[in-house]
Amino acid sequence: MAVTVEHVAHRKKKQYDPMSPPQLPTFGTVPILPHTFQIVLRLSRPRTWTFAASSFILGYTLAGGSSLFQLALGLAVAGLVTAATNVVNAFADKKEDSVNQPSRVFWIEQIGLPGTITSLLVLYGMAIAVSILLGPLFMLVLAVGIFNSIFYSVRPLRFKARPFASLVSFSGAVGLAFLSGVSVMGSVNLLNPVFLLVTYFMFTYGTVKNLPDYSGDKKAGTRTSATIFHSLGNAVRFSGILLFTPYILLTTFIAVGSLAPIYLADLGMGLIFALIFLQMLKAKSSQELEKTHTFGFFYAISFILFTLVLASPTLSSIIVILSAYLWTLLVSRVSLDSRVENRDWEKPRRKKT
Repeated sequence: MAVTVEHVAHRKKKQYDPMSPPQLPTFGTVPILPHTFQIVLRLSRPRTWTFAASSFILGYTLAGGSSLFQLALGLAVAGLVTAATNVVNAFADKKEDSVNQPSRVFWIEQIGLPGTITSLLVLYGMAIAVSILLGPLFMLVLAVGIFNSIFYSVRPLRFKARPFASLVSFSGAVGLAFLSGVSVMGSVNLLNPVFLLVTYFMFTYGTVKNLPDYSGDKKAGTRTSATIFHSLGNAVRFSGILLFTPYILLTTFIAVGSLAPIYLADLGMGLIFALIFLQMLKAKSSQELEKTHTFGFFYAISFILFTLVLASPTLSSIIVILSAYLWTLLVSRVSLDSRVENRDWEKPRRKKT
């Protein structure tokens, strides 16, 4: 019997294997990463960097830019500022995220205020340092971008606390990135029809991201483009109607001659929009809306990237599209995002018998 007990004890004892990954604790289905760098990287949401990066390339290309060095610097700044924006937003939204994305609150608490401030100083500081090589006009656009990045979430301005101002500020992720790309070539035109089109498109897309957070924002008393409605269904219908309007703006620009007829091909994206809108209408929970939001993300990125191809139908544009999708799929594959799609904390727990 003694031998048997020893044998069982030996079998139950865990052996250390230096080649196996550490067994990390989890929050729901989200692994808890103990290191500050990994936490900040997750909070920075690398998937979302694609918006600013794609728009910068679009603006730079339309302005006639062709330097790979300038392109690389601009993309670095776009990624750094977007990363910082997401970290600021995560820290400022702890009240709402305690319901909408509780794991994000956990990440923020792990690094604390000192870690958050340090990471922001590094991200913004690197962006400013790189911008010096792209000229004073680029630095001016960057200054506006950093201001928008901070006060989208932070008081006393906190643009996101007011529905319209929130959407205007959110659209800056694409609009200001476009202007930064143009500014590298020494000028900025606020009446550029492509700039107006993609910026307004992002303005309307901002309503989609608020839908999964409807319940949490309502409980926190946060006014968004969704919570101004008495029901989630009305918010979904409003979002769908607004998402259709960029196609009206597109056809208007083409009709008056501001855009070339080739941009009519952008109307093909309307089919994808229709499918997403149907999914939005069918969604019965915040988790289903979160999944629809993920599809909406790819739709929004595709609109910007397809517009790039129409503006510059070259092999380089195709490479940009493939790279953007590869990056997005890669970071999604490794779950490197603090916004969790599988909201398992919202599921009712079975009572123990």
